[in-house]
Formats: sequence, C-alpha cells, structure tokens
Amino acid sequence: MKRIASLFALAPALIFAACSETASPPADDNEISEAAEPVATEEVAEIPTIDAGLAVGTMAPLTANFQTDVGDKTLATILEDGPAVLIFTRSVEWCPFCQTQLKGVNAVVSDLKERGYNLYGVSYDSVESQDRFSKNQMLEYTMLSDGNSAAIDAFDIRDPQYTEGKAVGVPYASVIVIGKDGKIIAKSISGDFKKRPTNDQLLAIVDAI
Repeated sequence: MKRIASLFALAPALIFAACSETASPPADDNEISEAAEPVATEEVAEIPTIDAGLAVGTMAPLTANFQTDVGDKTLATILEDGPAVLIFTRSVEWCPFCQTQLKGVNAVVSDLKERGYNLYGVSYDSVESQDRFSKNQMLEYTMLSDGNSAAIDAFDIRDPQYTEGKAVGVPYASVIVIGKDGKIIAKSISGDFKKRPTNDQLLAIVDAI
C-alpha cells in the first residue's frame, strides 16, 4: 500500500487556481454558486498528500450515515452495490475548486464502473443543495450529504484549521477507496484544498490496487 501512495503522490496533479477570496466561504449564507465555472489550472510535480485520516488496510466506518434524495443510507448499505470511490469535498455551494472537481470527475464514472467501482461525492451540504448542483451539472454519480460532518469525523478527515464560520466541519480534499468488504484500500488526502487529483491520477490509484 505504501507503493500505491508513493505512485499517487508522484503523479502529475492540478492546482485549481482561483483567487483566495472566492475559495473562502461567502459572508452571505444564502449565496450559492451552482455552476461549476472552468478555472485556470497549472501542472505541478506532485500532489502534497498528508498523513491524515484512517489508515489504508483498516475498516471504514460502516455505520457512518449519509443523507440522499432517496433517504438515509449507511456506508455498509452503499457498499452492497460494490466497492466505492468517495470524493470528500468542501462544498458544492461556495467552493469553486470543489465544483470544478465534482463536474470534472463525471468523465471517469464509466471508467471506474468498468473497473468495478462506484463513484460518490461527499460534502456537508444539504441534500437540497447537492441535488440542485447535481441536476444543474448533470452529474452521473450520487452525491452523499453529511450534514453534521459525522461521517467526515468518522473518517478522521475534518480540516482543523476552521474553528468558526461557515467552513467549520469541512473535510480535507480527499479521495478514499473502499473495498466491498469495508476495508480502506487506497486514499489520497490533500493538505491544500486548491490541489486535487486529476482524472488520470484517480484512475491510476485504482489501477494500482
């Protein structure tokens, strides 16, 4: 598994470049950016992964509960449909980096399915906000709402730098791959929310399992 992590860390990555002000939560709680506008990107030598979250090889929190547009689902229930790739992201409402990432991974949904994995997006946003964003961007995968950040905490990936304001409870930008047996089989945790895996990286880490 260390070899997998090294492979992923050394693969090319993207910096989702936008001004720092737009990346921060808006002062107005009602401000919602529904369209994932393209943002400039820049290649870097490696993605800065950090040592955070549950370790590869350990059991994922199977009792973690998510809200969806068809009702609540535990992680155990979700895995009944097969192994999962979870994209933990900050917000579909106010984070342009997250919006861009969630729109971009649409392109590899079928590639992941061919490899036997289902893709899910996870954020602390409400089901209504996620559903609006999903329909607006025509997402081909399921969004999971973690409204109280309980699942984020269960995976131990809450970003601790936010202690007040709207961003409290957001996760590190993370990719966590979970086998059908519930074990974490790969992960990438970014310490910089502006840097997210490319689609090629996402497929590479799955292929390296």
